[in-house]
Amino acid sequence: MLNLKTYLKFLSRNKLYTFVSIVGFSISLMFVIILGLYVKQELSTDNFQKNKDRIFLMTHDYQPYFGNPVASYVKDKTPDVESYVRLHSRSVAIGQSGNDKVKAEALLADSAFFHVFSYPLIEGNPTKVLEAQKSVVVSRTFAAKTFGSENPVGKSLFIEGHEHIVTGIMEDMPTNSMLPSSEIVINYLSISLFWGNWVLDTSDNFGFTMFFMANQGADLPSKAPMLLEMFKKDFWYFQRGLSESVEFIPLKEAYFQVKNSGSAGLQHNSMTTITVYMAIAILVLVIALLNYINLTVAQAGFRGKESAIKKLLGSSKSKLVTQLLSESLLITTMTFLIGLLLAFLTEPFFNNVLNTKLNLAHQFTLSMVGISLLLLLVVSFLAGIIPALFISNFDPLEVVKGTFSRKVKSSYSKVLIIFQYSVAIALLISTIFIQRQSNFLINYDMGYNREGILEIRNTALEIKQLDGFKSKLQSISGVELVSFSCGTPLGSGNNLSFEVDGEQFSFQEFYVDSTFFQIYGITIEPTGITPSDDTWWLNEKGYKALHVDAITQTFRERDGDKRIQVAGIFSDFKIRDLYRDYSQLRIRWRKSDEGPWTIIVKMTPGSDYITTSKQIEKEYIQYTGGELFEAQFVDEGVQQNYEKVNKMSTIMSAFTLLTIVIMVMGVFAMSLYLIRQKEKEIALRKINGATEEEVLMLLNKDSLKRVVIAFVVACPTAYWAMTKWFENFPYKISLSWWVFVVAGLVVLLLTLISVSYMTWRAARANPVESLKGE
Repeated sequence: MLNLKTYLKFLSRNKLYTFVSIVGFSISLMFVIILGLYVKQELSTDNFQKNKDRIFLMTHDYQPYFGNPVASYVKDKTPDVESYVRLHSRSVAIGQSGNDKVKAEALLADSAFFHVFSYPLIEGNPTKVLEAQKSVVVSRTFAAKTFGSENPVGKSLFIEGHEHIVTGIMEDMPTNSMLPSSEIVINYLSISLFWGNWVLDTSDNFGFTMFFMANQGADLPSKAPMLLEMFKKDFWYFQRGLSESVEFIPLKEAYFQVKNSGSAGLQHNSMTTITVYMAIAILVLVIALLNYINLTVAQAGFRGKESAIKKLLGSSKSKLVTQLLSESLLITTMTFLIGLLLAFLTEPFFNNVLNTKLNLAHQFTLSMVGISLLLLLVVSFLAGIIPALFISNFDPLEVVKGTFSRKVKSSYSKVLIIFQYSVAIALLISTIFIQRQSNFLINYDMGYNREGILEIRNTALEIKQLDGFKSKLQSISGVELVSFSCGTPLGSGNNLSFEVDGEQFSFQEFYVDSTFFQIYGITIEPTGITPSDDTWWLNEKGYKALHVDAITQTFRERDGDKRIQVAGIFSDFKIRDLYRDYSQLRIRWRKSDEGPWTIIVKMTPGSDYITTSKQIEKEYIQYTGGELFEAQFVDEGVQQNYEKVNKMSTIMSAFTLLTIVIMVMGVFAMSLYLIRQKEKEIALRKINGATEEEVLMLLNKDSLKRVVIAFVVACPTAYWAMTKWFENFPYKISLSWWVFVVAGLVVLLLTLISVSYMTWRAARANPVESLKGE
């Protein structure tokens, strides 16, 4: 108890040491807690699936896309398969025609869904609940929201205008799964109600996701080469060489290996990202530990009298070590509790930037509390053992002579400071590049207008209603142009693949009206052919690829087919995002019997876009009799495409700021203690004629050397890390040299600022005051 009182008294007297240690450690532990739980949650994705070791996602080139008939084909050809489940995720409108609709997240799945995947049913038989085509299982929350206290089983639920029967109730789907958390699960055959029966029968549409559950003891991945050879004979996508591989990826690995979400809206992450976050959490903890160790060792010189007296009075080395480790445990426990409180306060921010739901209150199970206590003891030991051994090994006579405090400036302290500088510079370089790449992607010239354009998903308008609805929209103040199309630059269109003279082509197709080109600012160079329902416009890359006859302006779509006329060539523009390159595109008029997928509204520049969009929403709901309004501004859609990069930039910025703050606080505190150790040396130099400027230069020279060494270490590390990260982007910025220089200068400037006040005071101090005790 006496030792505790002595330590608390020491903390109260050394307020700077106490502030830097507690604040730096607390904020660092907050990040470690948040990131540690995030990494744990990501690595435990789909752990609750009882059949996780038997479930495989089938991909080609790690893309989860196949034609619907492929699922039954694989089951028939491969005895190792017990069941398959095709999945398709989409937002649907719930409600009867003429009534207000509500939006729900739906998952279309084959009847084996609840047999293969472990989603508990409150009501219903897992093997039978999705047998009927128009059957639907609702979640507990959705049932309560939609049906109140009534039992929904057996009741009707209108989905996109089609009546379905509720056949079961499931627990709310957990978020730590590769499968999207959905409110309702619909029998997969209902997909024909949205697109027609052809979508179930054709393998031409290679756009659907499927999982397979292997028989007990079967080695399904080993059958992939056999299936690939079969696919090359029976499916056009492989016949034409558009894919050269087939993979069965285990469910637990698929979350980190699949390249995109597929039609099922699969959740996925990058193991590289997880590794980066783990590394950052460890670095933050290491930096906080080093700061604490550095400051504690630096303070040892000023606690020497207390320890010397104890040694001279017979206290053993082990007792001193135990005392100092106890002090470390006390301050670590305090900072852990503060860090935990900060973690709860900042949870909403991290849920947003990490795109997750951490739910910290439910994370601390009995096992997690045990792990936390163990981690607390380990951190406490690591933080306290070096200062404890250092202080317990000194000679008490050195304290009496006054020489001990001048020895507390060992080389390892300088190494630890250089390490902090290196981490800060490397993180700052990486953060600048990630932020610049995010801005580059968001602001990249996609080749079309993005400002003030609203794209509305057409869920209800019939062809005969289009002209009337267009007139209604054009009467709204702020609306400039209205277009109806099948396909847009943001949402893409249909994909058509074909072969001519042995050469493979893959084109995106849009079907539009004349206003489409005006809205998006797409220029057309006419070929002299009059546009009609049978002519096409080609983009520049598509025109060159198809070897269009320059005289007749025609091309063949398939061997033996009649030649198709080209009415014009339009400028290339990017489709969807910059992660993929849809380089070949063709556009034709939308025919009179083709219903549009999208209503495109261009608003008057300078008008209030939000107010105008609300008026458009009101008009749409009124005109369609209460249909769900789903719309998005093109500019916002482009930004959402790069949301993951933008959020990574945000969290990297937070980590970098934290590292720099800890570094600056530590350097400031260290400079105070190191300068106090040099007071007599400075006094002697001033007595011997040294000017204030010379003393300042002397004191700042060491800081400059350390930053330069750290810069040399950090630059190649950051360059390697960023080179690896940029491999994921077809369109990217260059690794400009000036970013490295700026990062180094920022850290140098902050270092000089943090030490300059103390060095200036030391340079101006009266040397007599420093030497009067000698």
